Amino acid sequence: MPHGLGDTTDLTDALSVLKLAGLTAVIESHDTIRLADGRRARFPTLTQRPRYEKPTDTELLMLAPSTVAVTQIALAEQTTTVLLVDVDQRRVWVDGRQILGVPERWKDAAPIYVTFAVARMLAVNGASFDDLVGAGLTPGQVDDALARLGKRVHRTTIGWESRQIGGLIDFSIACYPGPGGVRTRWTSNLPLVEQAQQLIDAGCRISGRAISELPGYPAISRRDMPYRLVAFIEHEIDMAALGFKHETVGYAGTEVIRPADPTIFLTAAAAGYADRTDDFVTANTLLRADMRNDDDAASLDEVRNRLQFLADTGYDLRHNLPS
Repeated sequence: MPHGLGDTTDLTDALSVLKLAGLTAVIESHDTIRLADGRRARFPTLTQRPRYEKPTDTELLMLAPSTVAVTQIALAEQTTTVLLVDVDQRRVWVDGRQILGVPERWKDAAPIYVTFAVARMLAVNGASFDDLVGAGLTPGQVDDALARLGKRVHRTTIGWESRQIGGLIDFSIACYPGPGGVRTRWTSNLPLVEQAQQLIDAGCRISGRAISELPGYPAISRRDMPYRLVAFIEHEIDMAALGFKHETVGYAGTEVIRPADPTIFLTAAAAGYADRTDDFVTANTLLRADMRNDDDAASLDEVRNRLQFLADTGYDLRHNLPS
């Protein structure tokens, strides 16, 4: 350990797991290893470097936590410059893929995400099987989702719909397990409204109370902007090029989510939205807002009530019932 304060970290076990994965490595310094292909990986430590010592350029960030979290796995699979080592279960991720060990079971959630996507598309107006496939799902995914929804849905002469009027609305909002994936927080000198427009122009979908500022959205009354803007991205974007910096305080700024749920952009497009998430994901974002306040609760009620009204009206129109 060089000069300064810090913790000594034993990477012996991590290096053994790397060797099992075919990545023989040698130690170059107290926080840097070098792989056989010449790439260097730095392990973040609290140890301070002497002022006269220049840091060695590295190509990889090495993570070897005592307990590997789902978010760390998602980060390693979406970022090619992360080297993640799970010592306990002997798993390794590098170059955006897992090269050692049994794949993580959290990916089993994909059918659940599709199930909730189908529930969201059926909740208000119902849809035919072909409409669900045309939205971007495969016939097998639709079959599986309808089977998982079970008695919550039924087939009519004009397609599939909720068995009870509005019966899928609260289910789609409250039971949705959340988008998962990787969350990062950013800050900018621009007002949140202008930040939102920047992210929309970059291909993001805005969610939560901030969408009340967007034109043509009657579900949420205009209120003061929340302290944090929530945006979903489908692909990595260069936030620094947009003028954003990593948020270190954690209580303000913009939260960017690259979700594990692959259907969020699909259902937004099915709802006709190019700049925001669908109403159900928006409601779930409001439900899960950290430090949720009265404005968030009121906005959630407005979205839910509007969905219930549309479901009731849509049922009457589909079945030619008097209003």
